[in-house]
Amino acid sequence: MNIDHSRQTDASSHSQVFYPLHTVYCSGFPKFRSQLARDVACLLDVDKTVEGWSCQTMCFSNGTDVHVPDFIVERDDGQTYVVDIAGQLPIPSWIARVAEREGVRYQLWTEQDIPSIRLRNARDLLRYARFETSLADRLAVLIALKEAGSLRLSDLISMASGTKAVPIISAMILSRQLTIDLDEELIGPDSVIRAWQY
Repeated sequence: MNIDHSRQTDASSHSQVFYPLHTVYCSGFPKFRSQLARDVACLLDVDKTVEGWSCQTMCFSNGTDVHVPDFIVERDDGQTYVVDIAGQLPIPSWIARVAEREGVRYQLWTEQDIPSIRLRNARDLLRYARFETSLADRLAVLIALKEAGSLRLSDLISMASGTKAVPIISAMILSRQLTIDLDEELIGPDSVIRAWQY
């Protein structure tokens, strides 16, 4: 299954809306069964190994029983993963076996699998998922990092375009032009920014 990596979509037409609204690497319409599922999607969008993901787009069956997992995830190892979120729908005992038979790997996420600091940072960044950076702003940031190697966020903000500095840097992190540590602590003035290494 091919996933369009460039599409950014929002979850505005579903009866129950979960935040943040915008996504980066979601293909198709983002629909979530719970806030926990939305939180997992936030983590998928900031996971550098994820090339794309979609919501409830594959159906698996075991005779008369049918199950639609929460996510289909394509990673940079070439594997497709089927992901369910525990605590929403009953998870059939056969799903892992049937998924493997279909050539995909199965994962079950629980609330305990969610890293809290990374999630908070991801949610903060995704507020700017729709922000479009100008060529001038991108070049200014990338040139500064090329010269310095790395910069503290506070230093980089002072070089960017005034009040747009945080949206510019956040959007560049989400689009994988910049890197920042999302796991050790909440993003702050002393967070270190580097150019993405391809």
